[in-house]
Amino acid sequence: MPEPIRVAITFRVDDEVVERIRAVSPRIEIVDFPGIVLRPGVQLSDEEMARAKAALAQAEVVFGPNTLPAELVQVAANLKWFQVITAGVDRMVEDGLVGRHFTITKVTGMTSAAIAEYVIGMMLMLCKGLHQSVRDQEQHKWNFRFTAELTGKTCGIVGLGSIGRETAQRARSFGMRVVACRRRARPGERDEDCDALYSYTELGRVLEESDYVVVAVPLTAETYHLIGAAELGRMKRSASLVNIARGPVVDQDALVAALRDGTIASAALDVFDPEPLSAESPLWDMPNVIVTPHISGAIEGYGHRAAEVFVRNLRHYVAGEPLENQVDPVLAY
Repeated sequence: MPEPIRVAITFRVDDEVVERIRAVSPRIEIVDFPGIVLRPGVQLSDEEMARAKAALAQAEVVFGPNTLPAELVQVAANLKWFQVITAGVDRMVEDGLVGRHFTITKVTGMTSAAIAEYVIGMMLMLCKGLHQSVRDQEQHKWNFRFTAELTGKTCGIVGLGSIGRETAQRARSFGMRVVACRRRARPGERDEDCDALYSYTELGRVLEESDYVVVAVPLTAETYHLIGAAELGRMKRSASLVNIARGPVVDQDALVAALRDGTIASAALDVFDPEPLSAESPLWDMPNVIVTPHISGAIEGYGHRAAEVFVRNLRHYVAGEPLENQVDPVLAY
């Protein structure tokens, strides 16, 4: 009889999802993981920690958020594979969990279309001044004005991964010119979804040419504060920044200063440093800023969609086949 494959599901899912996971193979055994909340700022009791450690000590496979405390992962001596339910693993990188004795896979692309829709929505809001209209409505102000168009404007995408590509395709449908940069772009390389493609070393060209700069890179040591005061200073004074990457990719203090002094016109921000955004942050009250609470990829049915990715990968795992969306331990994404 083949050895069982013990799977720990470390977030709350319904019975239907559990049964779909079990149905992959008779070898699958679901570890009884305690129903606890695992997210930053939530402190586990000693009893919860002990129960979680006991469960993870048995697990060969973990399916759950990348917010699993490092202390718990370290007791999972039998762990061979961790399927995270996000596209980013920066928290695991920060905790030193990438490049250990187990493989990490992501749900790359699962929410790319939804996030691209968010980006287009934010560009439209900033272009048409709809965020100002909402504020005017709250004050019963009839503030007639002329508004701009996306047609003919340049959308600059910093990071042409799955989210960047979905954004590029949608931006083009609005008649926008698209320029982008990505880490592995070679000199003179072309891309069917872009009018111009540059490497990260030519980031300045993207910033200078763009009316809307969309930040869509993973957070790594290389991209920390990728957009700082110098980079913001290379943008047009009429340009807007949309950040759906991670908060620390943009120097938040430098961004506040640039928005205050008119270095750039406006920003739409879904990610912050730190999160949640402090109630004292000036970003809340700035008239040229749209703030959302990290919701661009928070699609309805998220758990079920993540389970689809996991079940597909679990079939590969049981069959001894390569897993999809593996995290590169060198690049850390």
